Amino acid sequence: MKNETSIELRNALHKWIFMPLFMGSVIGVVEATFITFYDLIWRSISPYLRFPFIFVVLPLGFLLSYLIMRFVGNSLPGSSTHVVLRRFHFEDGAGDAKESLASPISSAITMGFGGSAGLEGPSLSIGGSIAYRLSRLLGVKGNEMRVLFLAGAGAALGAVLKAPLTGILFAIEVPYTQDIEHNVFLPAIPMGVVAYGIYVAIVGQTPIFAQIRGITFPSPFEMGFSVLEGLFLAGIALAFIYVYKYMERINVSGKKWDYVAVVIGGLTLAAIGCVMPLSLGIGYGVISASLLSGGLWNYGVAFILMLVLAKIITTSVTLNEGGSGGLFIPSIFIGAVASVGLLKVLGLPFSPILVAAGAAAMVAATNKTLLAAVAFVAETISPYAIIPALLAGATAYLLTSNKGLYENQLQFSPARTHVALMRISNKAKLETEATLSEIMRPTRFRLSPDDDLSHAISLFSLSGDTALPVVDPTGKYVGRVELETLLASKVTNVTELIIRDRPLFEDETAGVAVNRILSSGKGIVFVVDRDRKLKGVIRTADLIRHYSKALYAMGEEHGSNPI
Repeated sequence: MKNETSIELRNALHKWIFMPLFMGSVIGVVEATFITFYDLIWRSISPYLRFPFIFVVLPLGFLLSYLIMRFVGNSLPGSSTHVVLRRFHFEDGAGDAKESLASPISSAITMGFGGSAGLEGPSLSIGGSIAYRLSRLLGVKGNEMRVLFLAGAGAALGAVLKAPLTGILFAIEVPYTQDIEHNVFLPAIPMGVVAYGIYVAIVGQTPIFAQIRGITFPSPFEMGFSVLEGLFLAGIALAFIYVYKYMERINVSGKKWDYVAVVIGGLTLAAIGCVMPLSLGIGYGVISASLLSGGLWNYGVAFILMLVLAKIITTSVTLNEGGSGGLFIPSIFIGAVASVGLLKVLGLPFSPILVAAGAAAMVAATNKTLLAAVAFVAETISPYAIIPALLAGATAYLLTSNKGLYENQLQFSPARTHVALMRISNKAKLETEATLSEIMRPTRFRLSPDDDLSHAISLFSLSGDTALPVVDPTGKYVGRVELETLLASKVTNVTELIIRDRPLFEDETAGVAVNRILSSGKGIVFVVDRDRKLKGVIRTADLIRHYSKALYAMGEEHGSNPI
């Protein structure tokens, strides 16, 4: 027993302490190299981001970025965080080595030539890719590989932002809108701390934002007002999400005339940059100016609000029309500048704490990373901003619901069987989806609202399911009763246990059932006709069987491995 315990302890230390320490060291060095490369480009190009040179520089930067991703990375440019989430959820961290190399180069060119994006995006890709490659070399398999992949992504983000706790929390929060990936927390700590230490040892300890002196504990007014600020910034966040998603929908990358669209995107950014140059680049200087009473505060309200709009547009154009990068820092920029505008519109005195709280609220709303947003302002601006940031962030996070910028962000962490469903449905991209009437199975057991619990338990024992449908005397679906709820209750009849959820219709597609199972976390959904009469049931296994057959047929048709 002692030997077994000793072996388990050694394995745990090796896997979750020593390996992360080694990975963090490599990440710190590579991240410093990436930043040096970006700084070199920015210092060389930034003097030409003015009329008339800007109309050559920005289209050229977009085109170079796009060509590198297309022909070196065999992929398309865009938000690096989207790619990291795709690799985490669908590929256990795996990704094409060429794409992993091309993405940071493309991102450095995008931002170095004036594109509006954040350095944290390519940093996530760098850290995750390094952790994945080293994990494979060290013999790590399966779920542990994806855990280390995400820990590496967080370590690199914490290094580039010089905020290691932010990187750790971002890694555990960003996969889901209403859940966390708690397994990442332990390896992310040593990996993040070492990556940060080595990074600052190479590039220096200078904070990314100007240091603010004289900040004190927030007043009762500032804490109360931060809730109202969260309301305001929730609206700005929804506008940002809408504009970004709209540009995502009309994105022509990889299609006919894509090069023309990329050049037009660069020219659009150049035109905006001529009018509002502060909206270009990563924007650290503007964020710093928004935190100082002698900075952005000296500008007029109209200019400040126009800057918010310009940043939303430039970021959306950059990441959907040829450029690559992140969305975290643009969210900080928009939140901070919008908060300055709000204070000026209301005639309130300048408050760097409320500006910091606004920056956190925007990240919480758009990135769905509330704790990381609060940690970021605490690490980079002031720990006195924690409470207002929590209040503003929680308000904006709540009001924006599940809406966010990242397409591969799930609502909840799926069960392992649901992970298989998620991945196989993603692999089997079908031109024509089957309807649920083709996949569903008949419901052999059903309850009525008047049944007692003993009858319900007997039907559960026969069905083997964790949920049963409840129908009225005409056969119409009323709701469902779940076994876990029944076992914890002290009621005597079914009526009080009915969960009145929305069933799926038999003419809806298999993809709708997949989304329902993944979002609800329940492995069973009931199907009705348009009169709401119960027709059948769909289980996780039914969908996996359906997509497995489709995937096999795709392989037979093309004579190749469909995976």
